[in-house]
Amino acid sequence: MLALAILWLKHPEKSDPGISSLIIVMGFFLAIVLNIVVNLWLFILRIYKKRTEGIPRSLIIINGGFMAIQLILLIK
Repeated sequence: MLALAILWLKHPEKSDPGISSLIIVMGFFLAIVLNIVVNLWLFILRIYKKRTEGIPRSLIIINGGFMAIQLILLIK
């Protein structure tokens, strides 16, 4: 969200270009990497039939959907 807010500002380069670019890179690219790591971890837990107590099934499904959308946008 912070990365999108910085992109929507009229002149984000006037504040601090280093911080702005760091937030944008982390917001767009690191989110994809972290989402893949989390989904891979949940997949491995499911293979070994370990319980994922405390994580609702709906959250796992939504996170998987977001990962699919992120990968499609990354490939385009």
